[in-house]
Amino acid sequence: MRYISTISALVLSATLAVAQISPAPGQPESLFNPDFALVRSKIASALTSTGTCKFAPGGGSCPQNAPCCSGAGYCGSDPAFCADNCQAAGSFAADSCWPLPMAVNLDDQFKDKSRMVHIKDFNGFPTTADWVVDRSPGTQEHAVITDDDKLVLKLNRVEKHPETGGGIGATVHSSRWMKYGTIEARIKTASSMPGTVSSFIMISPISGDEIDFEIVGKDPSDVQTNFYYRVQPGNKVDYSHGVHINVNLDTSLDYHTYRLDWTPTEMKWWFDGELKRTTLASEVVGSYPDTPMRIAFGIWDGGHGSKGTAEWAGENTSYEPNDTREYQLSIDWVKITPMTPENATDPWPGTKYIKQMKNGQNNGNSNGGIGNGGGTNGGGPIIGGDGGWMGGDNAARGLQSARSVVVGSAVALATVLATVLLA
Repeated sequence: MRYISTISALVLSATLAVAQISPAPGQPESLFNPDFALVRSKIASALTSTGTCKFAPGGGSCPQNAPCCSGAGYCGSDPAFCADNCQAAGSFAADSCWPLPMAVNLDDQFKDKSRMVHIKDFNGFPTTADWVVDRSPGTQEHAVITDDDKLVLKLNRVEKHPETGGGIGATVHSSRWMKYGTIEARIKTASSMPGTVSSFIMISPISGDEIDFEIVGKDPSDVQTNFYYRVQPGNKVDYSHGVHINVNLDTSLDYHTYRLDWTPTEMKWWFDGELKRTTLASEVVGSYPDTPMRIAFGIWDGGHGSKGTAEWAGENTSYEPNDTREYQLSIDWVKITPMTPENATDPWPGTKYIKQMKNGQNNGNSNGGIGNGGGTNGGGPIIGGDGGWMGGDNAARGLQSARSVVVGSAVALATVLATVLLA
């Protein structure tokens, strides 16, 4: 018996040693990028337990003159409520929500600064902008198109992130969605120091599907490829699909080309024209991303995230001296090639929905567009008609739920390992 215990102890010791030197798993941006987490937490709580819109005037589902339940649980009639994250279950009718605006072929060299807008200024129509800067706390601009035609995303701690205490970065997403196709971009990452996270991804805040390129400052030569299926706050996350690719160079020193092919049967990740990874749908049945997603670039502070995230990205992101250091993710160009480009003769979202918008209201405010208000609990008016996105009341809860999943999964794994080895 003592001999068996000794062998078990040796095996356990070796297993733990391997675990310590193995790369930490990638992190789903929808849960751990703090600004994505805000959106996901709102969507998760947009409906009541009975399936009605959370802040509908008078309770219940949305009224006919404000028919769409936004992803934040408010009623309205313009794109802030009816597109993207609209909740059909809480809306006036099953077809109140607008169809998603699907991708067209785009070869963007960032010659036109007007094609990128902040979410608070976006009117919801993809013909007016190609890129949308997501909610970013603080007063500083963290995403800009420069005079030399580069899209630059900035991470600094001139102001501290209100939910993490770390730096504030930026996420920029496409105004259109894509179901299958190719995305390619020439990027110089910002991952020059531990804690910084640079990403080029496809992601759905609705379904939780996600396909990633991520590079963290802990090792800027490690190009991490990953995908997630149906990630939802509070649910267990499958971390088994990550593959680390050592490209033998520092990705923060120069521009390199990243390409991702996504079809109904396979995903391919390319780096500087060389195929690095292929995953077949038949190999991951039940875990293969298959819902429309938006294209996004991101830079965020993983070093001040939860314990698991900080270990993955590199702990305690440095902003020395005296919080003046800034990290920049630079994109030279991007190409989006959908498998089936949008070619509708009736301009999006269609005559029916345009009429619905013109005749409708946003909780009492006629077609306010996308502003920077947040609405009031109990079904009051939305200030500026932003669908309730700009408030931050649920962000901490979303982040906490995600962290609980990681901690719970780690404890469960340790328990199983100990039981098997020491039985």
